[in-house]
Amino acid sequence: MKKILSLLPLITATIFVGCSTTSPQRDFSGMPPMDIVVTVTCGDPAMKFTGTIVSDGHTRNYSGAGSRTFHATGHEIICSFKKTGADGRISIAGSASAKDGGNATTDQKFGGVRAEFVRTTKEQHNLFNTF
Repeated sequence: MKKILSLLPLITATIFVGCSTTSPQRDFSGMPPMDIVVTVTCGDPAMKFTGTIVSDGHTRNYSGAGSRTFHATGHEIICSFKKTGADGRISIAGSASAKDGGNATTDQKFGGVRAEFVRTTKEQHNLFNTF
């Protein structure tokens, strides 16, 4: 019993240290920032949505209805938009530095769409998905 009690602080410290890890920082050196254009389109022109665009860690909040086009510049850009109502379809389409990037569409109840654009010396990708 004494051994278990003496190990308790060590186990607790190990758990907390493991929980405090930070996400890896990407190396953008030598890479120019990209320009993206993202279009959010709702199936019904009156349908509303909210969303965010995070560009190199800086967040901007957006809202709108129908179709809207957004622009951002950076090395790592994450766009996330969600319907504010249950019914209807929402889509996201985007391009990075004037090259077609992809798209995603959902009609799930209260669903959303997401696009991620990354340009570093070690990785370059565009990801589109729904949630």
